[in-house]
Amino acid sequence: MMGKSLPDQVRYMGIEALGKLMTLGRKKNVSLKKVKRLRQTDEVWESTIQRTRIWIAPDDQPPYRPYVILTVSRTGQIAGSDLVDDVPTPDQLLNALARAMYYPVWGGGGKRRPAAIYVDDKALVEALTPRLQEIGVRCEYRRTLREARQALVSMGQFMGEEDPIPGLLKLPGVTPHLVKGLFEAAAFFYREVPWRWIDDSRPIEVRYPSDGPARYAVVMGHGGEAYGLAVYNSPDELSEMYSETPPDQLLERMQWTAVLFGEAMEMPFDDLDDMEKYGWPVEGELAYPLPVRFTRSGPARPSKSELLWFEAALLAIPVFVRERMRADEGIFLPSEDVLNVAMADGDARIHLRYPVPGFEVSYEMEWAAIEEEEQAQSEAARERNAELLHIFEQWMDRKGLSAKTVQKHLVNVGFFADIYLATAGGSMEYSRPADQAEIEDIDEFLGGWFMHVAAWGSVEAVKSNIASFKKFYTCLKEMKQMPAEEAMELLELLRVERDYYVELAQSYVESLE
Repeated sequence: MMGKSLPDQVRYMGIEALGKLMTLGRKKNVSLKKVKRLRQTDEVWESTIQRTRIWIAPDDQPPYRPYVILTVSRTGQIAGSDLVDDVPTPDQLLNALARAMYYPVWGGGGKRRPAAIYVDDKALVEALTPRLQEIGVRCEYRRTLREARQALVSMGQFMGEEDPIPGLLKLPGVTPHLVKGLFEAAAFFYREVPWRWIDDSRPIEVRYPSDGPARYAVVMGHGGEAYGLAVYNSPDELSEMYSETPPDQLLERMQWTAVLFGEAMEMPFDDLDDMEKYGWPVEGELAYPLPVRFTRSGPARPSKSELLWFEAALLAIPVFVRERMRADEGIFLPSEDVLNVAMADGDARIHLRYPVPGFEVSYEMEWAAIEEEEQAQSEAARERNAELLHIFEQWMDRKGLSAKTVQKHLVNVGFFADIYLATAGGSMEYSRPADQAEIEDIDEFLGGWFMHVAAWGSVEAVKSNIASFKKFYTCLKEMKQMPAEEAMELLELLRVERDYYVELAQSYVESLE
């Protein structure tokens, strides 16, 4: 059989491809004894193992990419092409080479043995050399197999395996180290699942570097459809995105950039191959990060500067949403901050602000005002408590109490004043200093709150609190720090109900035994 040109062979192999995919790994072995009887030529062949740029999606297992064992003569003719499920073993490669010699593919020439075979894997060369020597064929290592590479490119072009967008490492200035940093940031973002707390109606203003121009980030995924982070360059683009314009018309008017999370099948083959080569991390089967820019002429890859921007934003936004906006608590507080993020090339600063002016949510502003007012009340209550405790300490010193006793009373009253009243809001659920305590506050605190909240709660601790409160409100009455009638009401409660509070504490302790 006369040899055929590579284009002819590729066209024929394209027709055969579906049949080969249906019979992965099922070809019969060819014994070396048969091959040894073939005539030997002075040819040199090249043989390589590559992961294919096609996906197989069986019904009973996850999608996967098979491997191709391609054997090509130095004159450019394909002698053998085998598809296998997993990384071929040396025995599988040896059998593929034997089949290429005994059953060459269409257009690959007649049956024969080459003089030598070049392989681009040192471990395989070491394993195959003694076996091929048995049939008089040399096996040598070559880092680059020019003819095999050209055949793979031609096969990929004919089968339509070219990616719609290039791999990240094909972009100017983009290095494996830079992309690893981006993938690590994407894995962090995916683990933090910020879309649990914030939906795409709440954009965040982002500046990276911190003194750079403002861009507007939108967290995607709250609706359970597309997951990731989108960015827009202006408030006008944000407004357009929030309009009811159909997506196909949006592409005619504007462009935006995103990192989308999806399955491996949605990734460019170049990125998948480079992931394996350089060890870029992925958080899960649905967490493969795809940086893409949507333009009027179709999808494209972001630039190096945009990839760095996304690395910083993916690291900073989950922290900002959770710790500054406090979205994980069910509220969205206005916030503005400059955060330090540890990027692949070192620490960097990124400026974030929420809400974006003109995109405020009205009820959030009301919550923010309430939160600000409550915080101010709590701070004012603590300041007043500090004054009262200072007065109380001086009063006890004049009464001749020991330093140890003074400290015990200050700790008891301080916990009631700062933690229960100023922070928790007491029975009225709003912050107040201790000189504004009500009967209900004393009753709730001693009647159960203290025993449930304080790690040191005990019957003796309740007795100690009662003694401290009696002295404290006696001091405030004598020093005219609160109306005498109000102080007397509290002191009367502590006198009359003392045994009742002790009994409640005893019952609580017994219930835990």
